[in-house]
Amino acid sequence: MDVSIINPVITSILSVLSTMANIEPVAGKPKLKNKSDLVYGKHITGLISMTGPQARASVALTFPENAILYIANNMLPNEASQIDGVVIDLAGELANMVLGGTKGIMEEKGMMFDLSLPTIIVGNEYMIAHVTNSPIIVLPFKMPQGDFFVEAGFETFG
Repeated sequence: MDVSIINPVITSILSVLSTMANIEPVAGKPKLKNKSDLVYGKHITGLISMTGPQARASVALTFPENAILYIANNMLPNEASQIDGVVIDLAGELANMVLGGTKGIMEEKGMMFDLSLPTIIVGNEYMIAHVTNSPIIVLPFKMPQGDFFVEAGFETFG
């Protein structure tokens, strides 16, 4: 299992939320995901991947409704009271910013990547399917208005 993406993902999520939303989430203890795990309760997930000649990565940011609304209300000019089109767009943009920051850190180490477009999942019970065959690490984060988690998988070729 290659975990070299974990620190860049943590750095990127902390940077994006502190810069864009003035939120300082606290990272919890990472754990290995069981690939059949479901997301329960009303959540929104921004799933995005990046692929290059040397490696492939997949990252999913998953927020319960109260957490994404807290972030939205810290970032957007209009108050969000439910998951709507604007909040859905925000979840995709957060995924894009986090993996974009991760990509920049990895490219400093000599690994080149192309980003995919984010996929958004909204629902009460669903499974997140990553585009990598690697084990998936779950990184929990705590905020004053709700916890969220990030899943990340990374595999090298050759």
